Amino acid sequence: MPTLTIDNREVEVSDGATILKAAEQLGIEIPTLCHLEGLCSPTSCLVCVVRLLPSGKVVPACATKVEEGMVVESESDEVLALRHRALSLLLSDHQGDCLAPCSSACPAGLDIPTMLLRIEAGDDLGAMETI
Repeated sequence: MPTLTIDNREVEVSDGATILKAAEQLGIEIPTLCHLEGLCSPTSCLVCVVRLLPSGKVVPACATKVEEGMVVESESDEVLALRHRALSLLLSDHQGDCLAPCSSACPAGLDIPTMLLRIEAGDDLGAMETI
């Protein structure tokens, strides 16, 4: 059973455990979007990144297996900024891969999400054209 240190706190975990699982044992909350317990994490969102010390390497906590003696930083300003950047990038071009209830329930079949985006951008004429 390997032992690692997360944010200056030592924890022993079972073989094959991830950094995310080790953090959970310590009560450290690391955010995730693409991780689902019991399934192999695709690591595509990168919202759960942590920094390995002393190398400084940034890795996804949801998929990185613990190694004996590993030292992990999960709450530094830099790690939090990296998570924020990952989330911002995910949301920056997200026009809704999901179908919003206002689109699926609109009896007139209007493109409500696009209309709202145009209103938010101050493009009232574009919003009217959408309708």
